[in-house]
Amino acid sequence: MIKYIVEGKRWFDKVNGNTYHSVSITNARTNTLMHHRTMIYGYGDQYRHTALSWLIGQCKFKSEDRFNHELIRSMIYFNVVDVPRKKDL
Repeated sequence: MIKYIVEGKRWFDKVNGNTYHSVSITNARTNTLMHHRTMIYGYGDQYRHTALSWLIGQCKFKSEDRFNHELIRSMIYFNVVDVPRKKDL
C-alpha cells in the first residue's frame, strides 16, 4: 500500500551547467503535504535520495530500509518532471 507520494522537479541551469531539484512529500492516505524542499543541487534520481533522507530523519523508515528497494517501491510513489525555468521549481 502506498503511504507517501514523492514529486520531484529538476531544472538544468544552462549558464553554469548545474542541475537542481525540488521535492514535495505528500501523505497518500490523507493527501496532506508533509514536506517541501526547493532548489537543491543534484541531478538524475537525487530527488529520491533527498526524499528518503527526510523520511528516514522523521523515523518513517529505518536507515537500513533505504537499501530495501522492494519495500520502498511498495510504500512510496515517485514522480519527477523536468521543468524549463528556475521559478518552476
